[in-house]
Amino acid sequence: MKRTLMLVVVPLVASAAIANPAHDKLSSLSEPECAAMLAKLLQASGEQCSSVSRTFFQGRDGDGNAYWNVVCAKGTSYSIRVDNNATGSTRITDCDVLKRVGAPCFKSF
Repeated sequence: MKRTLMLVVVPLVASAAIANPAHDKLSSLSEPECAAMLAKLLQASGEQCSSVSRTFFQGRDGDGNAYWNVVCAKGTSYSIRVDNNATGSTRITDCDVLKRVGAPCFKSF
């Protein structure tokens, strides 16, 4: 019985590591809704972004964190990492900074 239980639990743990509820929510939105939500996130973090004119889902890393790239109305671009955790924590990085270190935005990985 113990073996059967372990076989059932292991796949559930593996799939939970891939799930990212905050990213899933963003992905389910229309383009205008997603852009509006990401603009609000940037504004709440203190970035000057009155609206988002372009969104781009860049991909996920091995930990299930999702990367979204955006262009704000005034032309500034950001990469937003949506962490694979219960709260959907985010990390925002200016795309110019990423380009200088060889990790450009708007390229799928």
